[in-house]
Amino acid sequence: MNQTLINKPPLFFENKESDKRININQGGTSSGKTYTIIDMLFCIGMEGENQVITVVGQDIPNLKKGAYRDAKKIWSGSELYQQWYSKPNETDRIFKCKTGSIIEFTSYQDEQDAKSGKRDYLFLNEANGIDYKIYWQLTIRTRKKIFIDYNPTSRFWAHDLASDKDSKLIISDHRHNPYLTQEEHDRIESIEDKELFKVYARGL
Repeated sequence: MNQTLINKPPLFFENKESDKRININQGGTSSGKTYTIIDMLFCIGMEGENQVITVVGQDIPNLKKGAYRDAKKIWSGSELYQQWYSKPNETDRIFKCKTGSIIEFTSYQDEQDAKSGKRDYLFLNEANGIDYKIYWQLTIRTRKKIFIDYNPTSRFWAHDLASDKDSKLIISDHRHNPYLTQEEHDRIESIEDKELFKVYARGL
């Protein structure tokens, strides 16, 4: 499995090797947080048997444009992942691993809906679009670790979690993303509005 860990960015290991249950990824635009967390989840699925990994978005359209699209790109670009995971069914949005583990992409309408199912790992993508009551129902049904990501456009419930002793806050920005071109880095660095620069260029 060590070959899957070659050339991974530091953000990958900050999440994977964390000893905290809740890992909060606050980041600017193009920091690579969503892409990196999903890549890490593919590795986790290969390392254990029959693990359930749930990726949750605000709604299905958002997932298809964001996290699920990233997952398909990661899978199609990796011969190793293609050997271990079957091609996802577009209806179910589930990657099935040879270990019996699955990575599922879904959303929940309300807290009642979130009561269905249990899992080993949970990833809340763009969590500022997800209600706290949904988060709470999901987290009490998650056995191992929780990953959260968002752009810090305004304060919401994840900021309150950051001070919890069982939480880790990881702040990233585009400078931490080795997959961007210099032109992309320069474009983000050229944001003139001070507040927008703070949020999108520095993840603050």
